[in-house]
Amino acid sequence: MTDHTHTSPTDARRLLDEAERISRRAHDATRWPYVTFLLALGTSTSLGTLAMAVTEGSAFGLAYVGTLVVGFALILFFCVTIQGRRAFAWSRRWSLYIGAWAVTYLAAIAVVAWRHGDVLAAGVTSGLVLLVTTTCAAVEARR
Repeated sequence: MTDHTHTSPTDARRLLDEAERISRRAHDATRWPYVTFLLALGTSTSLGTLAMAVTEGSAFGLAYVGTLVVGFALILFFCVTIQGRRAFAWSRRWSLYIGAWAVTYLAAIAVVAWRHGDVLAAGVTSGLVLLVTTTCAAVEARR
């Protein structure tokens, strides 16, 4: 660093503003995988738990396996699309999103296990899963 070119305060402010704009555009471009993942996770787990709660036999097995396949496909999609952008994935906000989904998903799974066939309970808990993930996706899309 032998170049000691002096930058005026005005030039420094302009450079900082430009860096902020570039950073904002880059950050905005990285949100779509997170929003997509949250919406797909909520939709698939909500419909999967609802289907598992109100079906029996082969239909239950199909709903169970279908939910697992979609879940694994979502995880693969997510891992591929966020390569190199993992800092956000470990943020407090992301942890809250996944934590909120996990709580409502576990409630829906509890209905599947202990209140199998209860359409009202299944509808409420599966609806909560969808509501929570859609709200999280909306919050993330607006940030």
